[in-house]
Amino acid sequence: MCTAMPLISCPRCGREHTVEAYEEDRFCRACGSLLRVTGGKGGGGEGWRRLFPYEPYPPQVEFIRDIQETAGRGGVLVAEACNGFGKTVSVLSCLLAMGKKVIYGTRTHEQVRQVLLELEKINEKSGESHTAVNLASRGHLCLNPECRDLPRNEAQELCNTLRKDDGCPYASDLDRPPRGLPCILSREALVGEGRRREICPYYLARRMMKESRVVVAPYPYIFNPMIRSTIGLDLEGRVLVLDEGHNVDQVGQEMLSDTLTERGLSAAAEELKLIGKSPRFLERLGRHLLKSDEGRPRLVSAETLQRDLEQAIGLEIDAFIDGHAPFVEAIRAKKTQSGNPPVSYLNGLLGFFDLLQTSVKEKYIGVYTRSYYGAPVIEYRCLDPSLAVAPLVEAASGAIVMSGTLSPLDTFSEIIGLGDAAQRPYPSIQKSKKIGMVVETGVTTSYRERTEEMIARIGDAVAQAVDEVDQGVLLFFTQRGFMNKCLDVWASRGHLVGRGGRLYLGGKQLYREGSDARRNRDVVARYKRMAVGVGGAVLCCVFRGRNSEGSNFPGDQARGIVLVGVPYANYGDPLVKAQIRYYNGLRRGLGNKWYTMDAFRAANQSLGRGIRGSDDWCRYWLLDRRYAENLGLVSRWAQGDGAEMRRGGEPVQQTF
Repeated sequence: MCTAMPLISCPRCGREHTVEAYEEDRFCRACGSLLRVTGGKGGGGEGWRRLFPYEPYPPQVEFIRDIQETAGRGGVLVAEACNGFGKTVSVLSCLLAMGKKVIYGTRTHEQVRQVLLELEKINEKSGESHTAVNLASRGHLCLNPECRDLPRNEAQELCNTLRKDDGCPYASDLDRPPRGLPCILSREALVGEGRRREICPYYLARRMMKESRVVVAPYPYIFNPMIRSTIGLDLEGRVLVLDEGHNVDQVGQEMLSDTLTERGLSAAAEELKLIGKSPRFLERLGRHLLKSDEGRPRLVSAETLQRDLEQAIGLEIDAFIDGHAPFVEAIRAKKTQSGNPPVSYLNGLLGFFDLLQTSVKEKYIGVYTRSYYGAPVIEYRCLDPSLAVAPLVEAASGAIVMSGTLSPLDTFSEIIGLGDAAQRPYPSIQKSKKIGMVVETGVTTSYRERTEEMIARIGDAVAQAVDEVDQGVLLFFTQRGFMNKCLDVWASRGHLVGRGGRLYLGGKQLYREGSDARRNRDVVARYKRMAVGVGGAVLCCVFRGRNSEGSNFPGDQARGIVLVGVPYANYGDPLVKAQIRYYNGLRRGLGNKWYTMDAFRAANQSLGRGIRGSDDWCRYWLLDRRYAENLGLVSRWAQGDGAEMRRGGEPVQQTF
């Protein structure tokens, strides 16, 4: 089996111990002295250089030293650094050199792949064998065709049943790690080893996370306490890294929230009928759901929501849970007997009620609203992301929250309950001379000033920006409807020209992002081909849309990015108002700061589409005077040597 290099030495006799031996017994097996972590070959301090597979830039060295001083000593670092900075390789090189074990949280499979690729390069450079495993869902790792293609909940229920009855051909009980495994167990490696050895890849990953120096896991595995407990993911003794950390507040809130749907109630009622039990309480709840639908969102306090539901069913919540919990196993057994996946919708309803009953009610709100498909639902929403984030950080032995878009760092850190953390923004590692920013102060998309004349002036600024870029340009708008209105006005003013059935802006062919994932993929593929050719192209996008986060436009695909307006959330949305009120209740003015931070975070995310590597560069145009008023909220790496202020296309005597 691939094992980590010995990195822990005895301060008295000098004997080296593996990390595994250190965790079993903190005392030297030769002389009995208390062991200390030294950072292995080369010791602490600059020991990371033997692992770092590139020539480091000064900002990377600064970042690594900050990690050593904070997370390396059990503290917390909130770090903002641009795309292409090398955050992943810096974190891994530093922490592994210090003898740390790491749990690395990611959002997407592409990010998982990148983490493991960087670790491969570290191993190649150092000649060492640092181990890693990718925790992934059953859906990505299951080899059993009976389970593999089922929805997540159904697959989990059937998997548990098959294992209990010895009905799966792939072994899942692994007392000890198999020998001869690759050092880095990616999803593909786990599946390959599972097939070869007739071992379940999902349970192989769970077993190997206890042995591996680096565990790479999707956010739900880290944030959901039930999943953490089920798979045995223990944060104690490990440094927690949350990449793409600008998402952690929203992810934390989502993990601690739940939704009651008419479809789920109907399915649970049918389950009760299946085992001969009366669904009358669920039918009463369904009638309440339909009767409460007003066609628009309606907020109620957590106490009011509980009182509403108890009145609807004619029982107290805890009595309902106690009376219906025994039926869950009977439902699963009946479904298994019939050859169906043993999933229980009643269990999901009980989970909603349990959350309502046990949560800190002043940190939650109930929402009567409609689903994406127009059906009435009740949401029970967590308003405080620190409920999810702070316990994780407290359980870990050091933590790093990092992203390219965390500004303003102080407000973000306070929102997620890490106000005392070290907060560091880092400069771009790209050549700043190639990164330019222009802020146009003579326009705004503020709702009260959003006249046709203002939109025409914005069109003048857009046309000038597009004319200054030879290749691809991304335009970001605050909403799709506003984007279409702008294009109509610009067409009437001559900025947008139709030729041969195609639209052109500033001589560049214009594309609009697709309304669904498939259409958008087609549009983006066509835009990218045209953007890198002679004349370039323009892609119109929406803030917080399909192309504002997670999409890559390297090199000539985006040499210019234009932000049309500031993407403030809809202030009339009751849930937005409730969030502002909640934060203002924690500290005066915090809710208003959150509201502004949320808008500029979305803007910074869009700016980040244009730089994807250390040799990449982009020019930015921010078309709204509110950017000048809040320039400190624009990520430092995007400003180059300072933003140029213009009004009506002419420079003004003010630089930052």
